[in-house]
Amino acid sequence: MNQVLILTRNVLAEQEIQRKLQALNYEVYCSSKIFETCSQQLDAREFFNLFQYVILSETICEGEVIELIPILKNYPVLIIRKVESNVTEADQQYLEFEQLNAIISSGDSVDELRECLYNLKKNRNLTEGTQQNSNVVQLSGKVSLIGSNYLQDTGRYTESNRRIIETLHRLSQTESKILSILIEAGNQIVTREEICHKIWKEDVTKSHLASLSSTVTRIKMKFEQANLEKIAIHTLWGKGYRINQNLLKHIQTDELYKSIVSNG
Repeated sequence: MNQVLILTRNVLAEQEIQRKLQALNYEVYCSSKIFETCSQQLDAREFFNLFQYVILSETICEGEVIELIPILKNYPVLIIRKVESNVTEADQQYLEFEQLNAIISSGDSVDELRECLYNLKKNRNLTEGTQQNSNVVQLSGKVSLIGSNYLQDTGRYTESNRRIIETLHRLSQTESKILSILIEAGNQIVTREEICHKIWKEDVTKSHLASLSSTVTRIKMKFEQANLEKIAIHTLWGKGYRINQNLLKHIQTDELYKSIVSNG
């Protein structure tokens, strides 16, 4: 059984979400006391080790969320923000920079909650178990990248393109699919909903959007760690994503695709 902790200012406000989670066989602990003391008592923080998910209630204001997130990041928990209805721009930014793992609303159905929590756990397991040593990385249905060992045997690639391919080689399957969608779009903006639909082939849910935000952040970090474009993917609030045009130019130069892309 998975354990869920709900941090709130009013436990009565959490009765409905608690009922739904318990219907899904989650063990739910709802507390206002832990919320009030965790920022002051270090012993209280160890309590978080008992849970897989921590839900921050809509009764907790944004300033308090900002204080709580760094504390929760020290523990192996998935952080979920519960909102009354609409997702604010601040909430979306938390998702984008992986400060939150998901956002749910008080009106979400049992089905929506089930899929959200399942996908969060699944994505974490996939991330932890990602294999990065395969010789070929599938970028899309018709595009695959030859592994980095092959590149070391050739001298026809620029240093920038070599590092790009090394980075592409380290992307997970989902990360590669997202990047492929943005590459194909060129200088066009691709909406978050469109990307989600292309990846999961089903109606877009909050868990899909949360997973997309986290995955895009991981892509950005991998390119930045390779000393490539500091912002590999641009986020246009309320519109979607667009690939960095300098990065796109690098990928498309030096006959890179002709040399290492397999058109299956």
